[in-house]
Amino acid sequence: MFLHGSKTIIAVIAIAAVVLGFIGFNSLQGNNAFRIPAAVSLSKGAGTPSGPPSAPSPLAAAAAPAPAARPAATPAAVPAAPTIGKYAVIIGIDYDHYDFGAVHYADQDAGSVYRMLTQQKGFLPQNIRLLQNNQATHDNIMSALSWLVTNPGINANSEVVFFYSGHGLRNGAGAGLNIPGFPAASALVPFDFYNYDYHKGDGLIWDGDLADKLSLIHPHLMWVSIDSCFAGGFVRPGIAGPNRIITTSSQADELSNELPSAQRGVFTNFLVDQGIDRGLPIEQAFWGAFQQSQAYHQDPQISDNYPQSGDL
Repeated sequence: MFLHGSKTIIAVIAIAAVVLGFIGFNSLQGNNAFRIPAAVSLSKGAGTPSGPPSAPSPLAAAAAPAPAARPAATPAAVPAAPTIGKYAVIIGIDYDHYDFGAVHYADQDAGSVYRMLTQQKGFLPQNIRLLQNNQATHDNIMSALSWLVTNPGINANSEVVFFYSGHGLRNGAGAGLNIPGFPAASALVPFDFYNYDYHKGDGLIWDGDLADKLSLIHPHLMWVSIDSCFAGGFVRPGIAGPNRIITTSSQADELSNELPSAQRGVFTNFLVDQGIDRGLPIEQAFWGAFQQSQAYHQDPQISDNYPQSGDL
């Protein structure tokens, strides 16, 4: 009985210990002690997350410092393109009953050049002095040349054009003028020349007058074109020079002619209307005009001291 009872007591004590241990283990689990995060694998590489990390708590996110702003890159300075100012003086004078004979289409030559420069070559109307017929007085021509000389917009990047179509004179025996003691020279004839004592050289614009003005201008490119009798006499220092292209309708001792079918001067028709206005550089247009003008007993001249192609 005692042994049997002892076994019974021992059995009861063992059962009680198991029950108490079970209750204690559940109690510890209820306090979250030793809980293994569900997101952590206990396979090889234990401690390395095998699934997506749990989202940080709002408090942790608020406490995290914001990443420093990346400084904006400063763009490299791009140099401004140089401004190319384009300026021109364009003169065309018809004469109908004066001492030196009639000229019929010079004003249309001037209009043709004006249209070409403004419609094809980017010249602004306000940067052009267009003098036709009675506008092209001696004083107005000299004033337009002074405007070029003193123009603040003309610089080493600029393009300048001087164009004249009309009468041309040359001092010398058999050349229209023969002024005693006056040097051999060529002259442009303003519209109002008859108001001056032109037989003594007054009221004309001599090659030296033109050279004095144009020599003071130093643009990137200057094109001077003269369509008149004796035009070759204007190829002289001060008019010709560095970065300049001079085109003339004839030699210094030749006459120049008109082309009634085109209502233009022969040279201007082939140089401008049939050449530059169709996109040819000045030099290329000149050689085409040279060949065609020879059929009209003219031998045009060119003085080319511009190092590049003469594209306006």
